[in-house]
Amino acid sequence: MNRNLVGFVFAAWVLLGFPSMVYGHVGVESDGAGFLAGLLHPVAGLDHFLAMLGVGIVSAQLGGRKIFTIPALFVLSMIGGAVFGVYGYNWPFAEVGIALSVVVLGAAIATVQENANSWLVMAIVVLFGSLHGHAHGMELPQAADPVYYAAGFVTSTASIHLLGVGIGHFFTSRAKSWILLRHMGSGMVGMGLMILLDSMASK
Repeated sequence: MNRNLVGFVFAAWVLLGFPSMVYGHVGVESDGAGFLAGLLHPVAGLDHFLAMLGVGIVSAQLGGRKIFTIPALFVLSMIGGAVFGVYGYNWPFAEVGIALSVVVLGAAIATVQENANSWLVMAIVVLFGSLHGHAHGMELPQAADPVYYAAGFVTSTASIHLLGVGIGHFFTSRAKSWILLRHMGSGMVGMGLMILLDSMASK
């Protein structure tokens, strides 16, 4: 792997983290209230987008059935968390947990091995999925069409997972390319830390 290429991609990956003030969670007003608004919501929030992408990449790194089960667990737990949010249950430190999800998933990308024990990863995915879902759920009552909005962000989340799976599969299936994937994970950790610090400072 060309070292200059690795350095360029790593730098670009880190630079993407500077707009970390762009969140897609509680307190951010949405211009829409239907399927399209829900579809765009995860993409507009950098913290949510990176976490979704990370879930897909990690599942591809683990391989086998986990490519499907880990993203599915995230989506299901996200729906569960959204239900709590819809009914107004306010979870403490939810935003901090969402920022931590980017840090932890980035660390997983940088360290996880193929066919590794996935129980810990699954537990982490369920926890963070519920936190992301809760943030969406807190916004759902404000939407004119909450069912369509929910369908939109679930569809968007699944699509970002698939993108992550594609990225993970591309790099893990090529000799030495996994090194670049490790650098990406390290970059995600850095972005997550910036988002975390910004989240804590805004409280």
